[in-house]
Parts: sequence; structure tokens; C-alpha cells
Amino acid sequence: MKIAYENENVTLWHGDCREWSGKADAVVSDPPYPGREDLFPTVAVWPVLRGLIPATPGLIFWPCLAEFPCGTPDAVHVWHKSVPIHPRSVTGNVAGHQYERILSYGCGAKCEVFRVAAIMPNFAACSDELTPHPTQKPLALLAQLMGRVKGDTVLDPFCGSGTTLIAALETGRKAIGIEIDERWVEVARQRLERWHAQGRLDFGTANVKGEAQND
Repeated sequence: MKIAYENENVTLWHGDCREWSGKADAVVSDPPYPGREDLFPTVAVWPVLRGLIPATPGLIFWPCLAEFPCGTPDAVHVWHKSVPIHPRSVTGNVAGHQYERILSYGCGAKCEVFRVAAIMPNFAACSDELTPHPTQKPLALLAQLMGRVKGDTVLDPFCGSGTTLIAALETGRKAIGIEIDERWVEVARQRLERWHAQGRLDFGTANVKGEAQND
């Protein structure tokens, strides 16, 4: 594994999350769904999540499948995307699903509905939210989810374009992200650099690293 970006509040790893052996207070992640092995071809999603949860509280995005990836959740939240068509659905078709589930482990037993619009080019084209990632979640949604987790450090083992990391920083937490695909590591790194440059939070001295790290 290599550190692609690091400062005192966030660490972005490029590598296989199965190699990570650190600690975090909570897991918030949108892992690749079944049928999306093209996004993470070498990562076994279910064993990774089962190794983290329920020992670590977490919120996990998951499609409407009968089987859960890491045991029965305490609650199942619903993300209502507020639009009937998702231009970049998980199936690759124009017509997508209007709802997705968010599995809650150790983050309370109350089920909630989060009504946050999916990322659409007509309102995201001029913002940092629109990236090439095919399953990117809205920052507003992740920021709401941060209010359901406790602890100072949030881990996203499938961090994609880095939205979870930015949401954690926006809510005053530290963040650890791991991504195996170099394309999305670069997108996440650039987003973190831009976020830091905006001066929203005093990160201290940020460093971009490429050397191998022993975890």
C-alpha cells in the first residue's frame, strides 16, 4: 500500500484494503455492489466488511438483496434519491433505482429516510461533486450520515472519489480512505487538495507521498 495523500486529519491510501491493519472509530462506506466487479476486480468485498463490522460501528450502502454482507444490521435506512432517473445507475443504464439502502451497525436502531437528490449534471456541473466515478454519492448525504456515527476517526475502505473523506472533514473528524483503483485515487487526491486549499479547516502541513508504507 502507498499513501497518496496525507496530513494531520486525513490519509488516503492507494492499495488493497485487505492489507490495512489500522484502527478507526467508525466505518462509512459505499462498497462495490454485486455485479460491479469491474470497479474493484481484486477486492473480496464481503470478507473485508465482515472483518470490520460489527467490531467497528458502521454505515454501509447496499442494494436490495436478501443477504447482508456483514450480518443482520441494527437498522436499515433508505436513501431516497428524489429523482426517478439516475443518469449513472449501477447497471450502466439510463434508468436507475430511486432508492438505495444504508445498513446500520452499532449506530442506533432507528430507521430513517434520507431525502437527498442524486448527483445530476444540471446542478453539479459547476461544483466539485461531479466526478467521473459512476457511483458517487452526494456530499450532503454523507454529511448527514456522519451525524449518526460516533468517534473521531472514520474509515472508508472503498473510498472511490473521496466523498466520505470530505464529509468526515466537514464535520470535524479525521478520515482514512483506501482505494485500489488508481483512477479514483487521483480524483480523491485532487479533491482533498482543493478542499485543503479552500481553507475550511487548518490541516497543518499537507504532504503528497508515493513511497511504500508498512502498515
